[in-house]
Amino acid sequence: MRVVIMGCGRTGLRVAVSLAGEGDRVTVIETEPAQIARLPQSLVDGGAITVVNGDGTTSEALAQAEIEEADIFIAVSGRDAVNGLAAQKAKEIYGVGKVIARVKDTSLAELYSALGLEIVCTTDLGVQRILGALSEAR
Repeated sequence: MRVVIMGCGRTGLRVAVSLAGEGDRVTVIETEPAQIARLPQSLVDGGAITVVNGDGTTSEALAQAEIEEADIFIAVSGRDAVNGLAAQKAKEIYGVGKVIARVKDTSLAELYSALGLEIVCTTDLGVQRILGALSEAR
């Protein structure tokens, strides 16, 4: 599969490396060179991961990432609003089949879900895990 990931922090890095290891063609869009430098050089040099140094909400960066060819777009930058904007753009303008955005703010998760985006809300996931751990301890 052809996957474009916006954001190369801890989550984006791990998702990119995992998918590249499974044989998917991965492109990472990131604004910070220090984050890009954390990618395994062997995967970048070997062509398993392509890097676009840019803002994943812009048409220029998305075009450079060949968004039109993407089967999946994943937005995992550190900013909820940026993830929502990029995900909506990937879905509505570029017609990417599977679009996933990570958010922390539960109200934004509801809003983006209502717009038809697939949302992973890390706050909700964390609360569920904590409550589950507490119920096991009782």
